[in-house]
Amino acid sequence: MQSSKRSSSVGPRTEAITTTEPGDAARGAVLLPSLPGKPELTPEAAQVIEEVPAYLGVPFVSPIFQALANYPDYLVPAWNRFKPIIGSPEFKQAAAGLGVPAGLLPAPEESLTADDIRRYTITFHRLLPEILLLASCWYRGLAVGASTALALDGTTPDPGPRGVAPEAVNIVPDGTPPGEELARVYEEIRAVHDHPRVLSYYRAIGGFMPQVWRRLEPIARSAEYAAAREQVLADAAAAAARLPVPVIDTAHADEVAAILAVFRVRLIPSLLLDTAVVLALLGENAAIVTT
Repeated sequence: MQSSKRSSSVGPRTEAITTTEPGDAARGAVLLPSLPGKPELTPEAAQVIEEVPAYLGVPFVSPIFQALANYPDYLVPAWNRFKPIIGSPEFKQAAAGLGVPAGLLPAPEESLTADDIRRYTITFHRLLPEILLLASCWYRGLAVGASTALALDGTTPDPGPRGVAPEAVNIVPDGTPPGEELARVYEEIRAVHDHPRVLSYYRAIGGFMPQVWRRLEPIARSAEYAAAREQVLADAAAAAARLPVPVIDTAHADEVAAILAVFRVRLIPSLLLDTAVVLALLGENAAIVTT
Protein backbone atom coordinates (compact mmCIF):
# COMPACT_ATOMS: atom_id res chain seq x y z
CA MET A 1 0.00 0.00 0.00
CA GLN A 2 1.10 3.61 -0.49
CA SER A 3 1.43 4.35 3.22
CA SER A 4 3.92 1.49 3.62
CA LYS A 5 6.02 2.98 0.82
CA ARG A 6 6.17 6.32 2.62
CA SER A 7 7.22 4.65 5.84
CA SER A 8 9.89 2.42 4.33
CA SER A 9 11.46 5.14 2.18
CA VAL A 10 12.43 7.43 5.03
CA GLY A 11 15.31 7.30 7.45
CA PRO A 12 15.49 7.94 11.20
CA ARG A 13 12.35 9.27 12.75
CA THR A 14 13.46 12.91 13.19
CA GLU A 15 15.04 13.05 9.73
CA ALA A 16 11.90 11.56 8.20
CA ILE A 17 9.73 14.45 9.32
CA THR A 18 12.18 17.28 8.65
CA THR A 19 12.98 16.11 5.12
CA THR A 20 9.49 15.26 3.92
CA GLU A 21 7.26 17.82 5.60
CA PRO A 22 8.16 21.01 3.66
CA GLY A 23 7.44 19.26 0.36
CA ASP A 24 4.24 17.77 1.74
CA ALA A 25 3.10 21.21 2.95
CA ALA A 26 3.78 22.74 -0.47
CA ARG A 27 1.71 20.04 -2.15
CA GLY A 28 -1.00 20.46 0.46
CA ALA A 29 -1.22 24.18 -0.31
CA VAL A 30 -2.09 23.28 -3.89
CA LEU A 31 -4.36 20.36 -3.01
CA LEU A 32 -6.43 21.94 -0.24
CA PRO A 33 -8.23 24.61 -2.34
CA SER A 34 -9.24 21.93 -4.85
CA LEU A 35 -11.11 19.87 -2.25
CA PRO A 36 -14.82 20.44 -1.60
CA GLY A 37 -15.39 22.37 1.62
CA LYS A 38 -18.20 19.99 2.55
CA PRO A 39 -17.52 16.65 0.89
CA GLU A 40 -20.09 13.94 0.49
CA LEU A 41 -19.67 11.84 3.62
CA THR A 42 -19.72 8.11 4.05
CA PRO A 43 -21.81 7.06 7.07
CA GLU A 44 -18.60 6.36 9.00
CA ALA A 45 -17.07 9.74 8.15
CA ALA A 46 -20.34 11.45 9.06
CA GLN A 47 -20.12 9.82 12.47
CA VAL A 48 -16.61 11.25 12.92
CA ILE A 49 -17.75 14.75 11.95
CA GLU A 50 -20.63 14.44 14.40
CA GLU A 51 -18.34 13.37 17.25
CA VAL A 52 -15.56 15.92 16.78
CA PRO A 53 -17.16 18.97 18.47
CA ALA A 54 -17.94 17.21 21.75
CA TYR A 55 -14.50 15.60 21.95
CA LEU A 56 -12.76 18.93 21.34
CA GLY A 57 -15.22 21.00 23.36
CA VAL A 58 -16.19 23.52 20.68
CA PRO A 59 -19.45 24.12 18.74
CA PHE A 60 -17.90 23.69 15.28
CA VAL A 61 -15.78 21.26 13.26
CA SER A 62 -12.23 22.33 12.50
CA PRO A 63 -11.57 22.51 8.73
CA ILE A 64 -8.83 19.88 9.04
CA PHE A 65 -11.51 17.24 9.61
CA GLN A 66 -13.61 18.50 6.71
CA ALA A 67 -10.56 18.23 4.45
CA LEU A 68 -9.67 14.75 5.70
CA ALA A 69 -13.28 13.61 5.22
CA ASN A 70 -12.37 13.39 1.54
CA TYR A 71 -10.24 10.39 2.57
CA PRO A 72 -12.50 8.32 4.82
CA ASP A 73 -10.20 5.28 4.63
CA TYR A 74 -7.76 7.39 6.64
CA LEU A 75 -9.98 9.70 8.70
CA VAL A 76 -12.26 7.06 10.17
CA PRO A 77 -9.64 4.69 11.59
CA ALA A 78 -7.31 7.55 12.57
CA TRP A 79 -10.08 9.26 14.56
CA ASN A 80 -11.38 6.10 16.17
CA ARG A 81 -7.91 5.11 17.32
CA PHE A 82 -6.84 8.57 18.41
CA LYS A 83 -9.94 10.01 20.09
CA PRO A 84 -9.18 8.26 23.42
CA ILE A 85 -5.83 10.07 23.46
CA ILE A 86 -7.54 13.46 23.17
CA GLY A 87 -9.08 12.96 26.60
CA SER A 88 -5.86 11.79 28.23
CA PRO A 89 -3.90 13.88 30.76
CA GLU A 90 -0.77 13.44 28.63
CA PHE A 91 -2.40 14.99 25.56
CA LYS A 92 -3.92 17.87 27.52
CA GLN A 93 -0.60 18.63 29.22
CA ALA A 94 1.29 18.52 25.92
CA ALA A 95 -1.25 20.81 24.23
CA ALA A 96 -1.06 23.27 27.13
CA GLY A 97 2.67 23.61 26.44
CA LEU A 98 2.09 24.86 22.88
CA GLY A 99 1.74 28.53 23.58
CA VAL A 100 2.73 31.99 22.43
CA PRO A 101 5.66 33.95 23.90
CA ALA A 102 4.28 36.69 26.12
CA GLY A 103 6.77 39.13 24.61
CA LEU A 104 5.02 38.89 21.24
CA LEU A 105 1.77 40.31 22.57
CA PRO A 106 0.90 43.97 21.94
CA ALA A 107 -0.69 46.40 24.37
CA PRO A 108 -4.51 46.60 24.32
CA GLU A 109 -6.19 48.81 21.73
CA GLU A 110 -8.87 50.71 23.63
CA SER A 111 -10.85 51.50 20.48
CA LEU A 112 -11.40 47.78 19.77
CA THR A 113 -14.50 46.42 21.47
CA ALA A 114 -16.56 43.48 20.26
CA ASP A 115 -17.91 40.99 22.77
CA ASP A 116 -18.99 38.34 20.25
CA ILE A 117 -15.62 38.45 18.48
CA ARG A 118 -13.83 38.31 21.84
CA ARG A 119 -15.72 35.18 22.89
CA TYR A 120 -15.32 33.54 19.48
CA THR A 121 -11.59 34.28 19.42
CA ILE A 122 -11.13 32.80 22.89
CA THR A 123 -12.95 29.65 21.76
CA PHE A 124 -10.90 29.39 18.58
CA HIS A 125 -7.57 30.20 20.22
CA ARG A 126 -7.89 27.63 22.99
CA LEU A 127 -8.69 24.90 20.44
CA LEU A 128 -5.64 25.52 18.26
CA PRO A 129 -2.94 23.91 20.45
CA GLU A 130 -4.97 20.69 20.50
CA ILE A 131 -5.50 20.75 16.73
CA LEU A 132 -1.79 21.46 16.17
CA LEU A 133 -0.85 18.55 18.41
CA LEU A 134 -3.36 16.25 16.71
CA ALA A 135 -2.06 17.20 13.26
CA SER A 136 1.51 16.65 14.46
CA CYS A 137 0.67 13.20 15.82
CA TRP A 138 -1.23 12.17 12.71
CA TYR A 139 1.48 13.44 10.38
CA ARG A 140 4.09 11.60 12.41
CA GLY A 141 2.14 8.35 12.02
CA LEU A 142 2.37 8.72 8.24
CA ALA A 143 5.93 10.04 8.13
CA VAL A 144 7.70 7.49 10.31
CA GLY A 145 5.29 4.56 10.35
CA ALA A 146 4.96 1.73 12.81
CA SER A 147 8.68 0.99 12.89
CA THR A 148 9.58 4.10 14.90
CA ALA A 149 6.29 5.51 16.21
CA LEU A 150 4.36 4.34 19.25
CA ALA A 151 1.35 3.14 17.30
CA LEU A 152 -2.21 2.92 18.59
CA ASP A 153 -3.99 -0.38 18.16
CA GLY A 154 -7.54 0.80 18.86
CA THR A 155 -7.73 -0.75 22.33
CA THR A 156 -6.96 2.37 24.40
CA PRO A 157 -9.87 3.06 26.79
CA ASP A 158 -11.98 5.97 25.60
CA PRO A 159 -12.95 8.47 28.33
CA GLY A 160 -15.68 9.73 26.03
CA PRO A 161 -16.51 13.23 24.81
CA ARG A 162 -15.99 16.14 27.15
CA GLY A 163 -18.96 18.04 25.73
CA VAL A 164 -19.03 21.53 24.27
CA ALA A 165 -17.93 24.12 26.82
CA PRO A 166 -20.82 26.39 27.88
CA GLU A 167 -18.77 29.52 27.17
CA ALA A 168 -17.68 28.37 23.69
CA VAL A 169 -19.24 30.22 20.75
CA ASN A 170 -19.05 30.15 16.98
CA ILE A 171 -19.38 32.80 14.29
CA VAL A 172 -20.20 31.60 10.78
CA PRO A 173 -19.05 33.82 7.88
CA ASP A 174 -22.17 35.29 6.29
CA GLY A 175 -20.87 34.91 2.75
CA THR A 176 -21.17 38.60 1.93
CA PRO A 177 -18.52 39.59 -0.64
CA PRO A 178 -15.90 41.78 1.04
CA GLY A 179 -15.55 45.42 0.10
CA GLU A 180 -12.39 46.77 -1.48
CA GLU A 181 -10.55 47.49 1.79
CA LEU A 182 -11.47 44.18 3.40
CA ALA A 183 -10.56 42.24 0.24
CA ARG A 184 -7.15 43.94 0.29
CA VAL A 185 -6.66 43.01 3.96
CA TYR A 186 -7.66 39.41 3.31
CA GLU A 187 -5.17 39.15 0.45
CA GLU A 188 -2.40 40.66 2.58
CA ILE A 189 -3.09 38.17 5.37
CA ARG A 190 -3.07 35.27 2.92
CA ALA A 191 0.18 36.44 1.32
CA VAL A 192 2.01 37.23 4.58
CA HIS A 193 1.16 33.81 6.02
CA ASP A 194 1.57 31.90 2.72
CA HIS A 195 -1.92 30.46 3.08
CA PRO A 196 -3.61 28.81 0.09
CA ARG A 197 -6.85 30.66 0.82
CA VAL A 198 -8.42 33.12 3.27
CA LEU A 199 -9.28 31.11 6.36
CA SER A 200 -12.69 31.05 8.00
CA TYR A 201 -11.53 32.79 11.21
CA TYR A 202 -10.59 35.97 9.35
CA ARG A 203 -13.78 35.87 7.28
CA ALA A 204 -15.89 35.27 10.40
CA ILE A 205 -14.71 38.45 12.10
CA GLY A 206 -14.98 40.30 8.78
CA GLY A 207 -15.23 44.07 9.18
CA PHE A 208 -13.22 43.90 12.41
CA MET A 209 -10.10 42.81 10.50
CA PRO A 210 -8.94 46.14 8.96
CA GLN A 211 -8.56 47.68 12.43
CA VAL A 212 -6.84 44.58 13.77
CA TRP A 213 -4.55 44.15 10.78
CA ARG A 214 -3.07 47.61 11.22
CA ARG A 215 -1.64 46.40 14.55
CA LEU A 216 -1.15 42.76 13.60
CA GLU A 217 0.64 43.17 10.26
CA PRO A 218 3.97 44.53 11.58
CA ILE A 219 3.98 41.81 14.25
CA ALA A 220 3.24 39.09 11.68
CA ARG A 221 6.14 40.29 9.52
CA SER A 222 8.62 40.43 12.41
CA ALA A 223 11.53 38.14 13.20
CA GLU A 224 10.03 37.56 16.64
CA TYR A 225 6.83 36.21 15.06
CA ALA A 226 8.79 33.90 12.75
CA ALA A 227 10.81 32.60 15.70
CA ALA A 228 7.66 32.00 17.76
CA ARG A 229 6.10 30.12 14.85
CA GLU A 230 9.13 27.87 14.44
CA GLN A 231 9.29 27.24 18.18
CA VAL A 232 5.66 26.16 18.48
CA LEU A 233 6.13 23.83 15.51
CA ALA A 234 9.21 22.29 17.08
CA ASP A 235 7.45 21.94 20.43
CA ALA A 236 4.48 20.23 18.76
CA ALA A 237 6.72 17.80 16.88
CA ALA A 238 8.60 16.97 20.08
CA ALA A 239 5.35 16.41 21.96
CA ALA A 240 4.02 14.17 19.19
CA ALA A 241 7.15 12.02 19.47
CA ARG A 242 6.20 11.25 23.07
CA LEU A 243 2.57 10.33 22.33
CA PRO A 244 1.06 7.28 20.64
CA VAL A 245 -0.01 8.06 17.10
CA PRO A 246 -2.40 6.47 14.59
CA VAL A 247 -0.48 4.49 11.97
CA ILE A 248 -3.03 3.90 9.22
CA ASP A 249 -2.68 1.89 6.02
CA THR A 250 -4.38 4.09 3.43
CA ALA A 251 -4.41 4.18 -0.34
CA HIS A 252 -4.21 8.00 -0.14
CA ALA A 253 -1.15 8.41 2.10
CA ASP A 254 0.52 11.09 -0.03
CA GLU A 255 -2.62 13.24 -0.20
CA VAL A 256 -3.38 12.86 3.50
CA ALA A 257 0.21 13.71 4.43
CA ALA A 258 -0.01 16.82 2.26
CA ILE A 259 -3.22 17.96 3.98
CA LEU A 260 -1.84 17.31 7.46
CA ALA A 261 1.42 19.09 6.64
CA VAL A 262 -0.17 22.26 5.26
CA PHE A 263 -2.36 22.56 8.34
CA ARG A 264 0.52 21.79 10.71
CA VAL A 265 3.18 23.95 9.06
CA ARG A 266 1.27 26.91 7.59
CA LEU A 267 -2.32 27.25 8.77
CA ILE A 268 -2.52 26.37 12.47
CA PRO A 269 0.64 28.12 13.77
CA SER A 270 -0.26 31.46 12.21
CA LEU A 271 -3.83 31.17 13.51
CA LEU A 272 -2.50 30.42 16.99
CA LEU A 273 -0.26 33.49 16.96
CA ASP A 274 -2.80 35.77 15.25
CA THR A 275 -5.64 34.92 17.61
CA ALA A 276 -3.29 35.56 20.53
CA VAL A 277 -2.52 39.02 19.16
CA VAL A 278 -6.23 39.73 18.64
CA LEU A 279 -6.98 38.73 22.24
CA ALA A 280 -4.13 40.92 23.49
CA LEU A 281 -5.50 43.87 21.54
CA LEU A 282 -8.87 43.21 23.20
CA GLY A 283 -7.24 43.15 26.63
CA GLU A 284 -7.80 39.39 27.10
CA ASN A 285 -4.25 38.31 27.96
CA ALA A 286 -5.50 35.91 30.62
CA ALA A 287 -7.26 33.86 27.90
CA ILE A 288 -4.07 33.42 25.84
CA VAL A 289 -2.10 30.18 25.90
CA THR A 290 1.42 31.48 26.63
CA THR A 291 4.83 29.93 27.13
